[in-house]
Amino acid sequence: MEVLIKDKFYRYKCSECSKQFSGLANFNAHKKIHTTPKIVSHRKPKQLKCPLCKYEDIKSKLIHHFGEKHEVVVKAENMQFNSLEEFHFWKLEEEKTTRSFFVKNRSSSNVSNGTKTIYNCHRSGKYIAKGNNKRHLKYKGSNKINAFCPANITVIQEANICKVDYVKMHIGHQNNLGHLFLSQEKKRELASKIAAKIPLAAILDEIRDSMTSANFSRIHLLTKKDLHNIEQTYNLNATPVRHRNDAISVQAWVNELQKSNSVLFYKPQDDLSEEHACLKREDFVLILMTEGQKEMLDKFGGDCICVDGTHGITSYGFELVTLLVLDDMREGFPCAFMISNRTDEDVMCILFSCIRKSLQSKISPKVFMSDMAESFFNAWIKIMSPPEYRLYCCWHVDRAWRKNLSKISAKDMQVVVYQQLRTLLQETDVKAFSLMLETFLKSLYENEATLEFANYFKIHYANKVDSWAYSYRLNSGLNTNMHLERMHHTIKYIYLKGKHNKRLDRAISALLKFVRDKLFDQLITIHKGKLCTKLRELRSRHKSSQELDHNLVIKMDTVWQVPSSTTQEIYLVEQRKVDCACKIVCLECDACFHQYSCTCIDSSVRYNMCKHIHLVCRYEQHLPGEKNAESLITETDSDQVYPAYSTTSKFQRWQCPNNSRMYF
Repeated sequence: MEVLIKDKFYRYKCSECSKQFSGLANFNAHKKIHTTPKIVSHRKPKQLKCPLCKYEDIKSKLIHHFGEKHEVVVKAENMQFNSLEEFHFWKLEEEKTTRSFFVKNRSSSNVSNGTKTIYNCHRSGKYIAKGNNKRHLKYKGSNKINAFCPANITVIQEANICKVDYVKMHIGHQNNLGHLFLSQEKKRELASKIAAKIPLAAILDEIRDSMTSANFSRIHLLTKKDLHNIEQTYNLNATPVRHRNDAISVQAWVNELQKSNSVLFYKPQDDLSEEHACLKREDFVLILMTEGQKEMLDKFGGDCICVDGTHGITSYGFELVTLLVLDDMREGFPCAFMISNRTDEDVMCILFSCIRKSLQSKISPKVFMSDMAESFFNAWIKIMSPPEYRLYCCWHVDRAWRKNLSKISAKDMQVVVYQQLRTLLQETDVKAFSLMLETFLKSLYENEATLEFANYFKIHYANKVDSWAYSYRLNSGLNTNMHLERMHHTIKYIYLKGKHNKRLDRAISALLKFVRDKLFDQLITIHKGKLCTKLRELRSRHKSSQELDHNLVIKMDTVWQVPSSTTQEIYLVEQRKVDCACKIVCLECDACFHQYSCTCIDSSVRYNMCKHIHLVCRYEQHLPGEKNAESLITETDSDQVYPAYSTTSKFQRWQCPNNSRMYF
């Protein structure tokens, strides 16, 4: 009988020798005979470069190289200290004496007889650039000499005993003060002074005044930049900065201000607003108005409203738009802020809508003043009530004229045209102004050299005379936007310290501090009084009036005729209010600046109590001159503006017992 042998199945086959295996364990054991043994590579010793030549080798051979090739013997001094604190004190004094600095490049290691720590010269080693090389290296260069300096301190600590091997020899560099760091002790001392709110300039003065030829050290090379770095390191100026990320910090500010209802609207970048579809994803809008600002706007918003914008408060290109009113001292007070990347009509409508919603009423001002861009005014009349006067700032008008006079090629013609423009601007009679304007335009179009300027003037000014001509703004109460200009200057150069501010959170903090200080000014005015600009001008005009002869005044029914002291013109002074309770009062004349009006520019346009009004008051009181005027105020403090408010009521006025007149 023939026996049939069944073929056996092998699942695993070796790719190297074609052997087959049915089990995985045998197959894995077989594969090891084909594995190439790993070659263990020993790490190459670190090569150090000689600072005196191009030789490179390990540390021990480099020390030998110094003595053999350069005749520099590197020796170590042995010392012992009773405590670690004693060692650190010696190290600090040695560094100060030798103008050197030793640093620990790696952590301490455990040895058989204690803990070993090595401090190397901070200038030893190779400079390794960090970052993307976007900035140049400092002018003094790197602290690293790109070579090996043998100076070091080796400390072995056994219990409380410190055994020290000190290599004092520095090779490859000089011990310059410019390459030293301030010690931690000095930094803490400076930080404590900064924390005590000592001005940085005063700290620098104290340090520099202490220098002599014998004690010149690294501290005397201190700069204001070093102090700012210390301030940042110790987080001493971090009140505005809630987070290193500016966007997160601004959100933290908004969350805090929303608790006091000071944020009227906030739309960060990369978000969409469901309420205002006109805002794009990349737009940023922040509108702020505190309760104090709201109260001032509600109280004084019916008189003058000024709106203007300024750049430069952050590095993001955002614009700060401010809405400002004039208080009862005729000084500007900011009532709302908007920080945004856009100031077009749509965004301005959002600002005014939020203000209207907060006040729960429309504002109906007598005067609305802004720059010559129409976006501010168009948005205002859409949301609020139209003003009685819509005025341009005369400074902005004059600046625009000067800039566009370059359209006239002839220099002598530029002078003539500018003089004619100023005459037009300052003309106070409407009929005379109309005739002068017609003649001026005709003369411009008749001359080919002024044709381009004529087209510019006709488009931008000829049909808007009521916004810039003096004849259309008589007794309006406002002529320039200087209150806003001054406020923006104060924020930039006092509250932001004249620096190029990068962060938005710092700008928000500066605005809130400015509003806080303005509110405190109001309290000081209430309780102590204040010599404001308008009152200084009023006193100056009174002094000027004393040089005029009151006998030249002629009274005609309800007006007084006063001849000009410089021209042949006759000015008319008219009484507007018999009693007024405002704060800007001339005590000698017993009249406030609202009580009379005069046809001169100083009164009708600049809104001052001019010298002609003071002269009329003297005429009515029959004051012969300075002697009688001074006798009326012998018991009045020359620096006193007005008696303070009573503390019993915020708006209570003090009543003079002599004539029942209300003074502030």
